Amino acid sequence: MDEMIKDLELGMQLMAENYPHLQITGIEVLQGGGIKTVWKVETSAGTVCLKRIRKSLPIVKFTTAAQAFLSAKGALVADIIPTKDNELYFVHEGYALVLYSWIEGTDLDMEENQEHLDAGLKGLAQFHKDTVGFVPPADCETYNRMGVWPDHLEKMLAELKEWKTESEKQNSDFHQAYLSMADEIIDMAEQAVQLLKSSCYSEWIEEIGDYGYMCHQDYGKGNALQTDKGVYVLDLDNLAYDIPLRDVRKLIFKRMAELGYWDLDEVERLIGCYESVLPLTQDQRKIIYIDLLFPHKFYGYVKKPFKKGEIGEEKKLLKSYRVEADKMPVLRKLLNIN
Repeated sequence: MDEMIKDLELGMQLMAENYPHLQITGIEVLQGGGIKTVWKVETSAGTVCLKRIRKSLPIVKFTTAAQAFLSAKGALVADIIPTKDNELYFVHEGYALVLYSWIEGTDLDMEENQEHLDAGLKGLAQFHKDTVGFVPPADCETYNRMGVWPDHLEKMLAELKEWKTESEKQNSDFHQAYLSMADEIIDMAEQAVQLLKSSCYSEWIEEIGDYGYMCHQDYGKGNALQTDKGVYVLDLDNLAYDIPLRDVRKLIFKRMAELGYWDLDEVERLIGCYESVLPLTQDQRKIIYIDLLFPHKFYGYVKKPFKKGEIGEEKKLLKSYRVEADKMPVLRKLLNIN
């Protein structure tokens, strides 16, 4: 309780110091007890959201400038309310805080609700279209994944191979289980790496040029709200320059995992929802299939014991393997591979 009161008092103090032109009529802590604190504030100018961001200041400069760019062109993102000094954020104890307009809407549950996912994919496509053309401030730091996919997949493939060698020297159930499935997983990863090399990826990167699409990187429940105007995209703290397909791959993969089986027609229908707003060529669409083929989910789990020293659990390993194995019949058809 003491922590909550401290957070409330801090919120009041920061609002008074940095937004003295706003009269506060109510405040509550939505998320507290850490760096990423979020306050909901009722003011004379309406409801707002004050958020402390757990990122370096040069990155915050980039993401807030991008959000202001999107807002100014009419994209469905929250407005940033400037401080008394007309800045997009202020700094308190080394961390940036940003004041956003409050968006009322329905939280889209895109893993479990098909209609929500359809709406979310269309909203995501519109967001990707709107991000094109943002030129970052000169003195900020950017997240830029444009063109890095081939090297990134190669690096993860090399690690999967290293961990196989490491597992050959270990006797635990976890390591033996990893060994039993490593060849199949490595084969998936190798096929994805080769297919990406022969795809239109590099050509598309050149075509996009500087200041092209930006990906959200964390698009899902809590970050997409259905409103009367359309789908608002929230929490742009991880924005990165990239081809616009990574967010799409993650949504499709999560949806198939939730369904418990892979359905070729459903994969195609979901991509079609996205393409109804942002059309893709057949070659560009193929990059989604290639990214789905790479064992991202499996890699995401096994890196924890191998890279971060966490205790490996055979049950979780088998679960992440099954998710990857289940997708293969559909992806073999889509990519015309053995």
